[in-house]
Amino acid sequence: LEIPPGSIIKKPPERKMVESNANDLNTDYRYARENIYNIIERGQEAIEDLLQDARDSGNARMFEVVGQLIKTVGEQNQNLVNVHKQVKDITQETNAGPNSVTNALFIGSTAELQKMLNDKEK
Repeated sequence: LEIPPGSIIKKPPERKMVESNANDLNTDYRYARENIYNIIERGQEAIEDLLQDARDSGNARMFEVVGQLIKTVGEQNQNLVNVHKQVKDITQETNAGPNSVTNALFIGSTAELQKMLNDKEK
């Protein structure tokens, strides 16, 4: 193929805005939580199997792999906690009410304030 340079025009990918709601958040939270639980459980099973193989063989590399897998499972535990924090942060953002406070400040003497209030009642 002989395509002259500059004849191919690259278009940036179109980004679609996706609306989300509380149901999506709860569904995604449960899905992510379930996946993380599965990863942790499978990781723990793999650790037990690999640790037994490493003990049987005495191979240093296998112990290194077990150590890396233990670290990975520990990180997944942290991810599980982070998912809770992220959902909590998201729900607090959506449930937050108005943050502004308006205060009226009168500068003057009490006599002037009393006079102003009396005039306002009339």
